[in-house]
Amino acid sequence: MYNICFTSMPILAYSLLEQHICIEVLLDNATLYREIAKNAVLRWGTFLYWTVLGVFHGLLFFFGVRFLFSNPALQDNGQVFGNWSYGTIVFTVLVFTVTLKLALDTRHWTWINHFVIWGSLAFYVFFSFFWGGIIWPFLRQQRLYFVFANMLSSVSAWLVIILLILLSLLPEILLVVFRKPRGPHARQKKMVQSSVGGHQSPRSSARPLLMRTFSDESNTVI
Repeated sequence: MYNICFTSMPILAYSLLEQHICIEVLLDNATLYREIAKNAVLRWGTFLYWTVLGVFHGLLFFFGVRFLFSNPALQDNGQVFGNWSYGTIVFTVLVFTVTLKLALDTRHWTWINHFVIWGSLAFYVFFSFFWGGIIWPFLRQQRLYFVFANMLSSVSAWLVIILLILLSLLPEILLVVFRKPRGPHARQKKMVQSSVGGHQSPRSSARPLLMRTFSDESNTVI
């Protein structure tokens, strides 16, 4: 349910607003659509990359928090966390990692993207405090009562949450830093630089994706 409750709006905004290639380049070079014809982008390499990345995140979250719980005194008062605190830490790392991973993949930022991404993280924190701060009469056992607030009172929990999020995003950060541009993204850069004698504005890619481009160009042959 976490995908629906806490991470659905960012991916929805991403699917509607993301621009990998600006509109002007696509209109001038319709052959770029061949890159996605018949699901050509959905290759085994991409599928395996996301699968391995998901397995890596799952192992990192579980065993990372398990390593933290090997410390017998996680709180300042010497008490230890229970199973529900264990799950809450893993869940918190999961929600933040999924949302921040999407933020790293976003190339075309609008105010809507900022609102839903950072708003989703804020909503998760608010909901966790709200749900764990009230004794709900319709629940037979109040297992999550004050768990989230008590978890954040531990310096060790803060440390492991931040550390695991950084470690889970490290492969993506390294790919962004060291990967050479290729495919349609590299061609787009060359086309923009060579089009109209270099007078095309680099801000043209910031135009909304939702604007329709099938009016005068509807007879374009791909």
